[in-house]
Formats: sequence, C-alpha cells, structure tokens
Amino acid sequence: MSSRPLFAPDNDAQIDPAIVKQAIVWLVTLQSGTSNEVDKRACIAWRSANREHERAWQRLTTLGQDVRNGGSGVAPPLLRSVLRSADGNTRRMVLKSLLGFGVISGSVMIAREQAIWHTLAADHHSATGEQRNIVLADGTQVLLNTATAIDVHFDGVLRQIILHSGEIMVTTAHDAAGRPFEVATANGRIHPIGTRFTVAHDVANRSAATAVAVLEGAVDVTAASGDTPVRVNAGQQTRFTAIAVLPPYALDNALTAWIDGMLVVERMRLTDFIAELARYRKGILRCESKVADLLVSGSFPLHDVDAVLGLLSEILPVQIRTRTRYWTTVEAAGQT
Repeated sequence: MSSRPLFAPDNDAQIDPAIVKQAIVWLVTLQSGTSNEVDKRACIAWRSANREHERAWQRLTTLGQDVRNGGSGVAPPLLRSVLRSADGNTRRMVLKSLLGFGVISGSVMIAREQAIWHTLAADHHSATGEQRNIVLADGTQVLLNTATAIDVHFDGVLRQIILHSGEIMVTTAHDAAGRPFEVATANGRIHPIGTRFTVAHDVANRSAATAVAVLEGAVDVTAASGDTPVRVNAGQQTRFTAIAVLPPYALDNALTAWIDGMLVVERMRLTDFIAELARYRKGILRCESKVADLLVSGSFPLHDVDAVLGLLSEILPVQIRTRTRYWTTVEAAGQT
C-alpha cells in the first residue's frame, strides 16, 4: 500500500499513544503477508478519518523506510517523537514492527523453528494441505485449516484453546458447568458469546497480528497488554497485536472461504495468490518477479493446488516450471 499522505502531516507535535497503537496494528497487519484487499481499504479509511491517524501512519511508515535504507535518514527528533508518544509496550511493538521490514532476519529463522516445535508438540495439529475436524470434551467443534497447531486445556474454571500457529474455525457448545471459553494466541484472548468464528495466527512471523472473523454471535477480543475488550459482532472482523485491537470492520466473506475448501480472490496480485496457495502445498512454491503484479480473480479449490496452477497457465501469460516434486516456480510464459 502506498504511504502517500492523505493529509499534509505535521511531524513535530506529539501524537496520542492510543492512535499510535492503532497505527502499529495497521502497519503490522499490512506487513504480515496475510492481509487482503478489504484490510487495505479499511486501513485507507482509517487513515482518511482523522488527521492524527494519518500523522501516526506517516511517522511509522517513514521510520520503517529509513531503517530499511540503513537508518541514516532517521531524524533523531522524529524517532524520539514516535517512541516518546507511546508507552513501554508500544515502543517494543514499534521495534517489532520494524523487524517485519526485514531488519533482523535471524529472528525469522528462530520463529520458524519455534513454529515447527509447537506443531510437533501440540495436542492437535494438521499437516500442510490438510483440514481436520475435532470435537472437544464439551461438544465444541474445531476445524483446523492447513498447517495448524493447537493445545486444549480444560479445567474446573476455564475451557481454553491455545492457537500456536495456523487457522481455526470454532463452533462453541454450551457447557453444563458454566465455564467460560476462550481462544488464546501470543497476542491476546478471544472470548466467544455463543458463536461461530475463525481465528488465524502466524507464529512464524513474529510481528504478525491475529485475525478474527465472526460468522455467528459475537466475541470479545482483549490484547495481551490491555484490559478493555473490544466487541466483534457477527458479520465483522478485526485484527489485534499484543498492544491493541483494531476497531471492527465489515467481514470479507472471502476470508472464510477456506472453510468450504475454496480460495476466493478479487484482483489479487499473483505473487500474493501464489503465497496463499503455498500454504496448502508441500515444498517450495514461488512466483517470479516478472509476473508478480499480474492480477487474479475467481474461486479456486484448495484440495488440488496443482490443478489450480495448471489453470493459471491457461488464463494468464505464465508457465509452471517444476524443478523437483517440491520446488515449483510460476514464471513468464515462453521462457526456456
């Protein structure tokens, strides 16, 4: 997304820490690799709604650009102003957000190793390309999407699912003992109110936000460092980091198409489309930069990624090159 100012920002004055937190959640969301066009449009709407929103956005995105370029362009007063406008938790999230720009690549490897460990040690997990239905002791149904790992902890006072990585749909059941139910991730907690909802979290991306979409009922979402829950009703979605929860916005039904084994996209960049398909296919699936900006629209079955790749070569000027069973590249047609 372009960071072109929607207002002429005043970079000298201090910004409300609450607005800085919201800007960080949007930054983390759009840099996470899991955002979609609805998220991008919602971010633009948030930026347009208030000059302070845009000012916070410009500070953070400019800071990230300067860090990517080596840091020489970061004016000390600006850096101090951004960090001064936030509390300790927010400052830490600013630095985590900058990690998302690739400043410290070693953290990604560590996170991926942690993801592998969580998957192997989890109470329930699904393989790449697999979807699994499980029924918990209280009758709650959980659908695990591809490469998902969860732990389940039920005791006398709480029913809890810990989502380590991946994506789940939860259909809660009534508990005769009246114990509350929650889904927890590294970023916070979701408390459903007689509902059906999805939660997605990518532990391999340490700066990634957790995404929540509500299909029925409602949920209360609380960030790990916060104590005020945000209500998300049916037909809404949100994202949250450890420091803040975005205000809910309209649910994009394409976000939950995976429940029916489909990937639904509208004018998605080919490189993003391939990255999404890669979640459902073992090995390496990548997109050549020459064709990265081609646009894809349609509904595609997730149970046969190779068939989808074959279809791409018919509707777009691309060819599929398979080096081995586990290494496939989408590249410009006509290359030898």
